Amino acid sequence: MTDKATIFYQQLLFDEFVGKYAQHLPKTRLFELSLPWLSATESLVSSKHKQVIVHCLFEGELEKSPRMLIAWPLVHITKKASTKKQIESLSSCYSTIAEPLFFNTPVTDQFSQLVFYVARENTWSTMLLGPFEDDFVNETVDKYFPHKRLFSQSSNQYQTQLTNFTDYYRQRPSQLINTIKRRTKKLEKLKNYRTEIITEQSTFADAFAAYRLIYQKSWKGSELSIDFIEQVCLLAIAEQKCRLGLLWVGKQPVAAQIWFVQEDENKYKTASIFKLAYDPEYQEFSVGSILSMTLSEYVLTCDHVHCIEFGMGSEAYKKDWLGQCQYRQTYQVFNCDNIYGKLANIRLGILPRLINRLKRKSDS
Repeated sequence: MTDKATIFYQQLLFDEFVGKYAQHLPKTRLFELSLPWLSATESLVSSKHKQVIVHCLFEGELEKSPRMLIAWPLVHITKKASTKKQIESLSSCYSTIAEPLFFNTPVTDQFSQLVFYVARENTWSTMLLGPFEDDFVNETVDKYFPHKRLFSQSSNQYQTQLTNFTDYYRQRPSQLINTIKRRTKKLEKLKNYRTEIITEQSTFADAFAAYRLIYQKSWKGSELSIDFIEQVCLLAIAEQKCRLGLLWVGKQPVAAQIWFVQEDENKYKTASIFKLAYDPEYQEFSVGSILSMTLSEYVLTCDHVHCIEFGMGSEAYKKDWLGQCQYRQTYQVFNCDNIYGKLANIRLGILPRLINRLKRKSDS
């Protein structure tokens, strides 16, 4: 793989990468893959034993402004023993996807080269890579690493080929439509309510305070990192990519949702549903569903999105809103040239498979 003189590999610290290439990064199809999201994640995961390194593949000569092909931010974690090192995709508990940044049309051979360099040029015992959505990324990881396990797989509900709200509305199940109609009438009869969608920085602070209030009242309790949520929203709203929806009953906020809108290099727009919360006292009015429909109408009519997606999760209600499903996969791979990687492969890879095989035999 090193015989191609025009292709070379380089590692950059995350801040160095941002300083050099922030103005030249490709537009990503999802906000979670964009630099604002990655920067917020990097600031969250950074600690004494963690370092974010961006693994880059270039074409050209280093002295003559080479063209970047792929940039893959990965977290390097050093355990107490110097040889026990782990590499992970740059993600957090809020991340539903974590793929490399491709500066042109993704090419399998180029990504394979980068995977080769990452594995060869770094000391590591295990890697935790993903979640991935692109099939060729999954296939490359699956092909290149013989010692691995499928760490997790989660469904992603979405819908493409959207053109207008009228058609989208007609495609929704009649039970959902009828429920929203009935509950809206019930809410109008008993309460004075309104919805608003925040898209500007000037009104964000008050709206986010309302979101925090609703989230604390909801069944979800408190956020794991409210600072992260606020930071990514501020970064998104600065680029006019955040849609924070609120439903008010009188002067009281009772439902809130955070959506992100992202446009890729081909001007294909995707709306990602990030956060949903409502006050349980107003559950009988389906305030969450009413607000979801309001936001759906907004992103289709005002933002002209082509796709809406739900992040990850297989909750049944998501199928009523979005009719297509795909899977995002995370792999744990083991370096069997390293004693810690070999032991991890036995404990996490080989033994579970052996135990499952023995159980199947005993059950048959």
